[in-house]
Amino acid sequence: MRVDEGVPVETTGGGAPLRFTWRGVVYGVVSSPELWITRRDWWRSTSRAPRGAGADLLEMTVWRVDALPLTDGASRVDGTFDLALDPLTGGWSLLGVFDDRVDEQLFA
Repeated sequence: MRVDEGVPVETTGGGAPLRFTWRGVVYGVVSSPELWITRRDWWRSTSRAPRGAGADLLEMTVWRVDALPLTDGASRVDGTFDLALDPLTGGWSLLGVFDDRVDEQLFA
C-alpha cells in the first residue's frame, strides 16, 4: 500500500533506520535493512530544485525494513516498510507498507 507520509526516523551511526514513528505508533526494525536508490516523484513535489542543480537531486535513498510495533494500543501493522530519505529536505518519509496478512490472503 502506498503511504507517502513524513515520519521521524532514528538511525544507526551508518544512517540505516533503527526506529520510526508512524501514526502515533513506534516501530522497531527487526531485520537487516535493504538499501537502494530510486527517483523522486518530482512531478508531485511542490518544491523546486535550484537552477543548475545536478541530477542527483532527483534521486532518493530508500530503505526496505521489516519492523514490529513497540507501542501498545492503537491500530498497528506488522510487516515491511519502505522508508525514504529526501535529499532536498533531509527529511524521512514512509513510502509504502506491505502487511504480511495481506500477502498471505493474496498469495495463499
